[in-house]
Amino acid sequence: MPLSKTARTVLIAVIPIAAVACAVAVLSIPEDERLGAMVRFVMFHGASTWVNMGTFTLAGVCGLGFVFGAKKLGRWGEAFRWFSLPLWTVNTVLGIMSMQLIWGGILWNEPRLSMTFGLLAAAVIILALQLIFDHPKVPAALDAFLAAALWLLVLVLPNLFHPDSPVFNSDNMAYIYGFFGMVLSIAVVALAVVTLVARRKHPEHTHGHALP
Repeated sequence: MPLSKTARTVLIAVIPIAAVACAVAVLSIPEDERLGAMVRFVMFHGASTWVNMGTFTLAGVCGLGFVFGAKKLGRWGEAFRWFSLPLWTVNTVLGIMSMQLIWGGILWNEPRLSMTFGLLAAAVIILALQLIFDHPKVPAALDAFLAAALWLLVLVLPNLFHPDSPVFNSDNMAYIYGFFGMVLSIAVVALAVVTLVARRKHPEHTHGHALP
């Protein structure tokens, strides 16, 4: 069912408000003794990656539900898929920039970086399958597989260069509050965009029947 004009307007208005809230959260993070103001960039990358993992997971859950007969979840899974890929691309670039700025080079042997490129390639393939073939359950099933692979790799792959939970191991609550502020605001943007995409008006709703 398409969104009402009021609901659509509210969701569109929420996006810039959440973006401003995210900027406030970023600026609220105090400078680090070693990284300086660069810690804000690194923490934003982490917060955005958290949300991105969530959108991939929801794409997988919706895809699995669609495969097993929950037809309404098909459009939601597709919307999460379309949002997750560009955000993962942005996060891949941010991760590479973080390595370059903090460690002075790109650590190509970092397992998490290899995982990032692998998931990016898999997401592109799934999106291509959706565009090329008219079999919506195939990309939906692959979404579920990709989400499962994502969490398996996150839990199994070692952290060779990244410290474990640097935000939560910090004694400064400003880092934790700022981080969760970013996660929440980015998540609000993600859900607003996904809802706009999933519940957009289709041609069949224009005149009450499918167009030829």
